[in-house]
Amino acid sequence: MTNEPMNNDIPQAPAPGAAAPARPQSSGCLSAIGWLGAGWVLPCFSLNFYSLAARRRVGAAMLFFFLFTLTITGLQTLALIRGLFQAGAEIRRTFETGQFPEITITGGEAQVEGPPQVVLFEDADTWVAIDTTGEITDIDRQRYRQGFLLTRTTLVVLNNDGRYQKLSLRDVQQALDTDPLIINGDTTTAYWAVFSVIATVIVFLFLIVWNALVRLAYIALIALVLWGITALIRPGTGFGPVLITGLYALVPALFVNFLLSQIQINIPFTTTFFLVVFWGVGLAGAFLPRTTAPASSSVGDYFRAERTLRGWRALIALPLLFDVVLEMIFNWNAWYVTWPLTLITLGALLAVSVWPLIKTNE
Repeated sequence: MTNEPMNNDIPQAPAPGAAAPARPQSSGCLSAIGWLGAGWVLPCFSLNFYSLAARRRVGAAMLFFFLFTLTITGLQTLALIRGLFQAGAEIRRTFETGQFPEITITGGEAQVEGPPQVVLFEDADTWVAIDTTGEITDIDRQRYRQGFLLTRTTLVVLNNDGRYQKLSLRDVQQALDTDPLIINGDTTTAYWAVFSVIATVIVFLFLIVWNALVRLAYIALIALVLWGITALIRPGTGFGPVLITGLYALVPALFVNFLLSQIQINIPFTTTFFLVVFWGVGLAGAFLPRTTAPASSSVGDYFRAERTLRGWRALIALPLLFDVVLEMIFNWNAWYVTWPLTLITLGALLAVSVWPLIKTNE
């Protein structure tokens, strides 16, 4: 096993009469995996985690950041795929139950299997109808803001921005290069499947850019500001530890935002607010003077004592992480499950974390 080089940007001041704190040691591949796993949980409550993380390489934190954002992107994409699949099944069901008639357009003329005049959907703003009798030829723009009307030879479209269009069905067929154009459960489901694949790829790429690249640039920008402030307080502080702390502080910030969204609290810049809060707490933990002397019964001495990562504590949060994954994919918003589970998990993590202090008091 080889030792991993550490970042020396944070000077550690030993406590009076104590030996200089040892830098965190690596155990090769197993240590790297432990850090990747611990990063999902320990940044939410452990000051010692930030102290150890700030002395590691920036590349290790970047690796975790991209793995974290890629996982979030994957879960969001799975949620989209599930929604598209459900919509496709609902489209087929509307044809099978007769809620939407089968339509055949041949030579620019529409034929409907069922009543020739039917209103498919209507509310205060929207109107969707079919009329091949010639009795209805326009959408009432004084009454509706948007709608669709299929006549025997035209498709009338009213957009919510006020645009009103009449499209010849013959032109629509020529654009699609299809004659006859059949609209039924099979064809519509097939079109929807093609659309779903294209939409999934586009949204996935967009989410990758947003979650990873845009967020990284945003965190780096905030890191520059916090680095300047930190350097005034602690001259000689490097940019690396500040950036590392911010990359890990994103984890609790997003988790708190997720919990708030479950109870319908959606305030602009909530994630940024909690990111800065956890970032500040993390920097305090990173710059807290450390000592290798055994922790006394004092709480202050306990927090200042140099300890190993104890990444195994992240395993306690596995049920909570599993619940979050299911919540994101299925969009349950079951706060009555997630919130109690969060409190139980946090209580268990704090209990095992302060156990050394309890043993010392005994």
